[in-house]
This record gives sequence, C-alpha cells and structure tokens, in this order.
Amino acid sequence: MTDGFDHIDDLIGKYLSGEATTAERLQVEQWTAQSEANTKYFLHLQEIFQKSARARHLQKFDVDAAWRKVHSKMERPQGRSVTMTPYWSALRVAALLLLTVGAGYFVYQWLSQPIETLAIDSKNEIVRDTLPDGSLAVLNKNSTIQYAYHPGNKKRTVVLEGEAFFEVKHEEEKPFVIEAGDVIIEDIGTTFNVTAFPERETVEVYVETGEVAFYTLKDAGLNLGAGETGIYNKKTQSFARLLKMDTNRLAYKTGIFAFHNADLQTIVDDLNSVYSTKVRLANDQIKSCRLNVSFRNEKIEDIVAIIAETLSLTVTKEGDEYVLDGISCTD
Repeated sequence: MTDGFDHIDDLIGKYLSGEATTAERLQVEQWTAQSEANTKYFLHLQEIFQKSARARHLQKFDVDAAWRKVHSKMERPQGRSVTMTPYWSALRVAALLLLTVGAGYFVYQWLSQPIETLAIDSKNEIVRDTLPDGSLAVLNKNSTIQYAYHPGNKKRTVVLEGEAFFEVKHEEEKPFVIEAGDVIIEDIGTTFNVTAFPERETVEVYVETGEVAFYTLKDAGLNLGAGETGIYNKKTQSFARLLKMDTNRLAYKTGIFAFHNADLQTIVDDLNSVYSTKVRLANDQIKSCRLNVSFRNEKIEDIVAIIAETLSLTVTKEGDEYVLDGISCTD
C-alpha cells in the first residue's frame, strides 16, 4: 500500500482515532478541503466512525483477513477523487483503527469513552466558566472558545477567537493546547492571557505564572515565562518577546485599573475594552491630558465622573456613550 490513496486513507484512520500528529492532522484537513469529493468522503468515514463509537459490542474478527478481502474488491480512484463504496471504506478504516491500537477489546473501551466538549460565546459581556477538566477560563467581550478533550489522544484543545485568560489545571499526561488561527499556545503549568481577535494583526500571550510554549507549525516560536509577553505578527509571521506588559490588559478579569501618568486617550481605550457603555473624547485637545488614578470594580459612570472632576472636564451622556469635553487640563 504505497500509492497516494492508501496514504491518505492511513492518515484519515489515524486522524479519526486521535493518533495523528499535528502535521498529519493538517495534511488531512488540507486534503479534505481540496475538493467536494474529498470532503464528502471524509465526512462519510467520520459519520461511520462516530456511529461505531456508540456501538455496545465490538465483534472479534481477523483484521488481516478482512483487509485482504476488502483490498481485493476496492476500486482504485484516479487522481484524488474517491470512488470506493461506503461499505468497503468503513471496513478499511476499521481495520486501520484496530491495527493502530493493537487489540479489539481495547478499541471498544477507547471508542466507548465520550469526547468532552464545551463551547462558550461571551457576546457583549465578560464570562467566567470552568472547563470540563477543571481549568478556569475568563472570556473578554466578543470572544468564543471551543473546548474538546478526547481520551484517545489525551489532549485538551481550545480553539479561541477573541481574548481569554486561562488558569489551567495542569496534568502532565494531558497537554492543554490553545489554537488561535495559525498560532498554538501550549501550557507548561501556568496562568496566562491570550489576545487573538481575527481582525487584529497580532496575537499576544501574557504569562502571569508558570511557562507556555508559543509557536506555529512552521516556527518553533518562544517559550514564555512569568511576566513575559509574546507577540506574533500575522503579516510577517514572526515572533517577538516583551519583558513588560500593561497590567491593565487583565482589567476585564480583575476589575482593577492602575494608571500612572497615562494619557487620557489610553485611559479611555482601556476602559472601552472592558465596559459595555463607551466613553468618547469630544476633541483632540484633551487626548494628551495625563492622570494618575486607580479604579477597583467601580461603575463606569463613577469612573467617568472622577476623571472629569480631576481634569476639570465636563461629562455628558449621549445615548449609550459618556462624552468628555473641555478646552484644557489642569495638573
């Protein structure tokens, strides 16, 4: 079995069984996306595999004999199109799965274990939730995560769009991996924040405690320790390390803002990243006004009032926005 068709069947078998490497999974996904025929073929095998996982009994059979019989009757497709009948496809994948794990009884036990999944969409609010493995996730607004754990490959995977803070329940034999576009963040026992909005040019990882690996399939990337920030530029596909981060980036999780000689535009931007009710500056003259102030879980209307009073500005409510206005600032 050396042709391309046999090879992709082998990869699909490993993919469905959870035994494929990251590179092999990517290869299967790229092959599946190449044509409608490939997609239908993969989805058909996936459906059969999922149905077999729900079966109560797994009959014993001679894998080698079954494969020889199947192989003799398979139609070999031309190019990348697939013409095998569903029945023979199912047997081939079943044989591959059995050969991969080595014993029929073990396969049954493995297939019978449920895949743990969870999807969270924060929409326009900050959401805190505990994942099925006991890890904590705090999602900033307009963020989503999809969590999955499969007992076969003992891997916990989170697909992230947006921003989230993770306090991972570390388990040496169960890697915790976050996928954010092309970027992969792998926990090495830590608490960390990931900012990965699809529309932004960068992905940022800030490590609060412990260590994470921050990389792509094409680049070994960085290992980040406590207090460090890693930035991945999507355009240049390059990584950079920062030794300091604006701690207000975690304000959506902690509720704490600490501004030290910060300009008013930065303060407003940080507030708007957390609160649903927005703050707007009426003119450019006050953007550079500077302020030393801290807030801890205050209401946005109280924060705006304090800023206005301190900088001798006026504040008005226009619809869902607070507007700060003035012609000068006092130190």
